[in-house]
Amino acid sequence: MLPAASRQRWPLSAVLGGLLVLGCLFPPAAPARPSGAAADEAGTAPTPQRVRAAFVAIASSMLPAWIAKDEGLYARYGLEVELAYVAGAAKIAEALLAGELDVGIAPATSAFGPGLEGADTVMLASWANKLGFSALVQPGLQTVADLRGKRVGVSRRGSNSEIWAAAVLGSFGLEPERDYTVLSIGGQSEQLAALQNGAIDVAIMTPPLNLRARQLGFRELLSYRDYSLEFANVGLVSTRRYLREQPAAVDRLLRALAEGTAIMLQQPETALAVLTRYTQVEERDLLEETLAFEQSRTSRDLLPTPAGLRAALDELVATNPKAATATPEAFVALEPIQLLNASGFIASLYR
Repeated sequence: MLPAASRQRWPLSAVLGGLLVLGCLFPPAAPARPSGAAADEAGTAPTPQRVRAAFVAIASSMLPAWIAKDEGLYARYGLEVELAYVAGAAKIAEALLAGELDVGIAPATSAFGPGLEGADTVMLASWANKLGFSALVQPGLQTVADLRGKRVGVSRRGSNSEIWAAAVLGSFGLEPERDYTVLSIGGQSEQLAALQNGAIDVAIMTPPLNLRARQLGFRELLSYRDYSLEFANVGLVSTRRYLREQPAAVDRLLRALAEGTAIMLQQPETALAVLTRYTQVEERDLLEETLAFEQSRTSRDLLPTPAGLRAALDELVATNPKAATATPEAFVALEPIQLLNASGFIASLYR
């Protein structure tokens, strides 16, 4: 299930004005204790480094971070990760800038939005690198050409679902407003209800609701398996300050997340069990559809593509014209994950 990316304008003054939004989420960090050789010289045992982290949604794109927590991967790499749920890309960004979070598991917009206004937020890695949806249609619609003159439901105007619909239907020669009407319906459940009551002809959906719609007799005319767009979606975001001050912690985090990604791609039973715990969904068919969706858009190397970064930045153009002329590379710091790839560490997870 794709988390909805915030489309809020990010004036830096407003961001800085909300610095205490998560003040009670984590207590102030204690001074770092020595570890490794320094710990031996001090006569103390190595102490795991504390990292304050938060994920942005109860959504399957968070799986690598959840798996790393539940399977003890953070601890294996010498980290004590406090992983909280903080809804909303804007709140993640505010907490990062306040120093109340060290890292966020969030969409690229958590870094790009504030970055456009001068903040030092950056994306460090991205594993969900595709924008994928399915077009579920009324049973009588057999081809994409049949969508001319029809009503296409999206979550909201300007959303990821509308971006996907415009791009994919555009490849078939259909343009919004000229060839079909776009309607803002709301969430996935609302779109399914609108299909059922005939309020729309097409719903743009993600797993697992696409499976539920198929079970109810609607046609999956276009599937996320066949139609996806390059898009730097969800990954690890932080600040340049944290990267500068805690490079070892960032390296360890990336190792744990890379291993969590490898488990998601190679150990489906473990991934399904973690997905069940966090989403509270127990229907096996829905869980399997959701996992297949994540696997279809996950990159082993945790590196966003240039096209995906550009697409993520372009999403902000409607609310911040600065995005149109900005360079995506200004809002990423990919050297640590590039080094992990170059070292052979990530490749070793798939042998």
